[in-house]
Amino acid sequence: MTGKEQARLLGLLFWLLTGFQLFLVGAICIIYVVIFGAVLSSTPHRPNDPPPEIFIPIILVVAAILFVMTLLFAIPKLVAGYGLRKEKPWARTWAIVASVMAAMHFPFGTAVGVYGLIFLFGDAGKAYFDGPKYGSLSPGFDSGIPFDARSRVHAPDPAGWRQ
Repeated sequence: MTGKEQARLLGLLFWLLTGFQLFLVGAICIIYVVIFGAVLSSTPHRPNDPPPEIFIPIILVVAAILFVMTLLFAIPKLVAGYGLRKEKPWARTWAIVASVMAAMHFPFGTAVGVYGLIFLFGDAGKAYFDGPKYGSLSPGFDSGIPFDARSRVHAPDPAGWRQ
């Protein structure tokens, strides 16, 4: 498998993991709201106790905060997936951050995160990301800029003027 294929696969895995996590957290939030709503609406209460309906908005707010926090933590994985699949020059940095964040979600996230870190810091990843053609636009893309000007140019050696 080439470096480009591995990078595209890692981007896809980030997207799939994020979708799975959002689905799971959304389902858990809905289940908790339904269960707590059913339990609180069917429990008898004493005259001096607050009504059970007062707890339903609290549960809704907690579920909403949990879902929003999951969305915020999904942003690096979504951005890294996009960057890896479109060969953006900033994708490696986002992929490292996303791999570390994904590794905390056992078991699937750990597998994706470890695979990502092995690829990003391994020989295949270094060769792919440090290659001269990485991050450049395809030759068929017409932006008005000559193709040679769009390719990645490495800085000269700082001590090169002494030669």
